[in-house]
Amino acid sequence: LSSSSTSAIPFPHDDVPMMVASAAEAVVAHQAAGDAEAVNTLVEDEERPVSKYAEGLVQLDNGVKISPDSSKWECAESGMKENLWLNLSTGYIGSGRKNWDGSGGTNGGLNHYTATGNQYPLAVKLGTITPTDADVYSYAPDEDQMVKVPKLGEYLKHWGINIMDLQKTDKSMAEMELDLNQNAELWAITEKGAKLEPVSGPGFTGLVNLGNSCYMNSTLQLLMASPASPLLLKYGDKAIADSLIATAPTDAPAEDPITQLAKLANGIASGDYSVAPPTPTPTTTDGDEGKDGAGAAAEGPSAAAAMASEFGALLKPRMFKTLVGRGHSEFSSGRQQDAEEYLQHLLEFIGRAEHQASSSGRFTTCMGPTLDKPIASWYQHGLQSRLQCGTTQTVRYKAEPPSTVLSLAIPLTEATNKEQIEVYQETQRLKRAKIEEKEGDGKAKEAEDDGEGEAVLPLVPLSACLEQWAAPEVMADFKSPALGGQITTAEKSIRFTTFPPFLLIKAQRYYVDETWTPKKLEVRLDVPLTLDLEHLRAPSTGVGADGTPSPFQEGEVPMPDEPEVPATATAAPEVIEPDEGVVAQLVSMGFGENGCKRAAVANANNVEASMEWIFAHMEDADFNEPLPPPGTTPPADAATGAGAAGGDGPNPEHVMMLTSMGFSDVHAAGALKATDNDMERAADWLFSHSDDLDGAVAALDAGAAAGGGGG
Repeated sequence: LSSSSTSAIPFPHDDVPMMVASAAEAVVAHQAAGDAEAVNTLVEDEERPVSKYAEGLVQLDNGVKISPDSSKWECAESGMKENLWLNLSTGYIGSGRKNWDGSGGTNGGLNHYTATGNQYPLAVKLGTITPTDADVYSYAPDEDQMVKVPKLGEYLKHWGINIMDLQKTDKSMAEMELDLNQNAELWAITEKGAKLEPVSGPGFTGLVNLGNSCYMNSTLQLLMASPASPLLLKYGDKAIADSLIATAPTDAPAEDPITQLAKLANGIASGDYSVAPPTPTPTTTDGDEGKDGAGAAAEGPSAAAAMASEFGALLKPRMFKTLVGRGHSEFSSGRQQDAEEYLQHLLEFIGRAEHQASSSGRFTTCMGPTLDKPIASWYQHGLQSRLQCGTTQTVRYKAEPPSTVLSLAIPLTEATNKEQIEVYQETQRLKRAKIEEKEGDGKAKEAEDDGEGEAVLPLVPLSACLEQWAAPEVMADFKSPALGGQITTAEKSIRFTTFPPFLLIKAQRYYVDETWTPKKLEVRLDVPLTLDLEHLRAPSTGVGADGTPSPFQEGEVPMPDEPEVPATATAAPEVIEPDEGVVAQLVSMGFGENGCKRAAVANANNVEASMEWIFAHMEDADFNEPLPPPGTTPPADAATGAGAAGGDGPNPEHVMMLTSMGFSDVHAAGALKATDNDMERAADWLFSHSDDLDGAVAALDAGAAAGGGGG
């Protein structure tokens, strides 16, 4: 074809040479490497059990033979040529189920199963059969999922199909699920078919659905929705992003979280991947360019960019998703996930990466000091609880741990459109009654009515959710220290002590009903453009009698502390004997009996924990020594899996893990000292004190010195 002449013909076409047709089919059927990886992940995550109907499967001797020519396959009910399923018992070919968006099939296979008395549940998808694999589905209500059939080749031979001669010619269910996820037009649901105008440019860059990745995409868009968000300020600026990428580790830049953040944030902020579609121009053929054609050619770069955007040059954060999810059992999978859980995990992931970059001086080189602060500080809000005894009116204040997300229940009783809801519900009741009177066309009429109008949902102001959160909570069965532990009532309330630059709010739409069934609230929130939360701030801190800051207000009497349990009342530690079954299970793995007994005692006869203990202590000098007699005190490092927990110093393994996150030995040791050598708590302690770790560690040392080192 010349550059000045184009023509188009339908494909397939008899005039197309065989070699060209084969090449075109290969291009159409080609699967990108990323999509192939996503499909493999879906298959790995899906556990397909062996169908209990597979053994001794009934196959009718009805003379049906399936043609080896795939062009002759069609649904016996609808005539469809795609997504065809062969019933292994009857030889019937029916189409697959219809998807929620209307794609898929016409339910031909399922209808046949129902029409034959639910006797023949197993069906194989034609086009997916290979010598080693195939998609088999069980329509049986007690299975109703993809299954495995060990003797599939034998069963297919009954219908004249030689499994060794077949090649894959159709998409598997995993590939169809990936397509459905990637191409789902959710706006068609949320916007009720409204005509939407596409937007483009900086701040309007979308993220491609990688297959069950909408939880990640929505979280990233949330964190970068505002131009003042920390991710855009730190990484969206092109100069900063280029500097961060230039200082990436040379050995593995793809494994560097900061580099991936810079690429992603700059891609979203720049607008380079959000190009408006080209304005339609009159098409020309046979060299007749005309002035419109010349104008289109003159704007080649813009049109090319739009063409690239239309055909896949979009933001696909596949590498970022892999890096963030690595090592996590859920986020490394292809399953759907909870967006809030991913948000918390992502902020922790970014926090660790930024701490390492800051400790190495990389941030100092690439960005100013105003941006070089922990990511969590932009979102965490401080809370203070107030507890008041109902009898003595004494008060206790408590600083709650910093929180990233404010979770609010939705009070349906505060809906502002109750009258409209009542009218809508009455209208729906009359419609249902009318449908029930119809016979024959009742289902069609019901489907027609479902598409008429928009459902009226409760409209609840966000302010009502906040007021419910801040309302005092009455506690019944409160053991009041002011009454010596007597039972009385108390009133608890909570207020903000600090407000972050960005307050993340989660509306609790999911709940569990009286039958313990998870359900979702069908409700709309009325969110104002501006929100004043000053009235929910904790009262100004007063001054105590000794002149030190105090949260107590004038006239409030502090509640006494909980009475300490006398040392003589401390119960003797329970003597743990190694469980014979646990020891035998560990010994069967090849470890010595004495070491297995020590592991069982150290971990309260928990098999998994004992296994981990063995790997951590198998090099100890006394690992294979007999257990000391009951009642004696074994060495701390041999009796428990905590190493030096509660002993003279921090666990060296824990120190090493914390320093690998970018913390110094002194800071890691101090955190372990503050948390009794608890690795996870120590990491949380370090991040929560990251603004002034030197001061926090110094305060710990001062406290230990004041207390004589005990404690």
